[in-house]
Amino acid sequence: MSALAGVLLVHALGSVLRATVGRERLRDALRSPASALVALGVLYAAALGLVGVVLGTALLLCVRLSPRPPSQRSERLPWLALAALTGVVLARPWAPVSWDEFVWLGKARLEALGFGAGVQAALDASQRLIPAGYPPLWPLAVGWVSLGVDDVAAHVVASGLLLVVCGAAALEAWWPRLEAAFAAKVVTAAVLLASPIVLVHVRSAYVDLPVGLLGLALLGFLVTERLPLACAAAVVLSAVKDEGLAHVAAATLAAGAVRGWGRQALSLASPALLAVIAAVTWRWSLHAHGVTASDHALSAPAWSWVPTFARLLGVHALDVWTWGVFWVAVLVLGVQGRARPEARGLRWALLANVALMGAALVVGPERVRVFAESGTLVNRLLVQLWPTAALVAWFGLSVPRPSRG
Repeated sequence: MSALAGVLLVHALGSVLRATVGRERLRDALRSPASALVALGVLYAAALGLVGVVLGTALLLCVRLSPRPPSQRSERLPWLALAALTGVVLARPWAPVSWDEFVWLGKARLEALGFGAGVQAALDASQRLIPAGYPPLWPLAVGWVSLGVDDVAAHVVASGLLLVVCGAAALEAWWPRLEAAFAAKVVTAAVLLASPIVLVHVRSAYVDLPVGLLGLALLGFLVTERLPLACAAAVVLSAVKDEGLAHVAAATLAAGAVRGWGRQALSLASPALLAVIAAVTWRWSLHAHGVTASDHALSAPAWSWVPTFARLLGVHALDVWTWGVFWVAVLVLGVQGRARPEARGLRWALLANVALMGAALVVGPERVRVFAESGTLVNRLLVQLWPTAALVAWFGLSVPRPSRG
């Protein structure tokens, strides 16, 4: 129960911030699942201490100075479907069952020592947290939603509820367009759900699926010109995982392809700028405290590894025991679908993400490339791409609603 109360408190905090700082109606903010992202961004800046002042101030200024977003029908979200998703997410053993769950949930326990204790431990090289130097927001958020309770079951529930929040934010960003799309919905659902690895990640405490959902939410908020929520999503993405920056860059490029740059360049680039501030702030803190993020350090580009990455991508995506026919369907539907602006943006985001992830591996450490060849890394990157790819398939199956003339 502590996790449920915690996620409601985080949502309430974000709603109040939007109402007071952003001059939105409190009722509308409370109906918006993405309000929780605003709270997480501000809480993360506070947890960083003095070095987070710039980040927190910039985020609040973005919320304050952005024009009021156009009216959205957030109250018409499929709440029953979200409740069913919550049930599926939580219908799992309330204890870690895989390696990375021990890592993420273990670090979440640190928040029981006090607000921001996870940041202090991550910046203390003698603590030997693994992986060293990783952005700390996800375990911090799990600890906050658990209300500082040192209980593994509460942390499992909290991580599941945060996954639901990320999914609800993505749905909020895209629901008006999904609702208007006259598609072969049953066929779409059958194709998209026939991905065993996604069902596994839905019921785990891994962070790859939340990152993908947040990237999709960011793109939707940029396309619909909801800048405060886009800025909050960008900060959370950058603070949850290093790959979050790639999702922010891809969403920014895709939104620019849909809306055009011109006079909108500053508003489109604002979330990316905040994400860079968050990343630089964390990296500077690591450097100041002598902590090395060895897994995500830069090295000389290994251009000869590019064909290997392409091969690994194909081998993993075409494994029917892992993905079913999902990626084949995405490729076919993405190519043949008529170019609605939203579909075009989704395709750009998907391609940009693949390119940026490949580039990150090429210029990353050799040990990470070895792990990609022998481990689950590529499949987990594909899980991050799954939400955007799912909408590519959705719009590929959609046909214009017949006119009533």
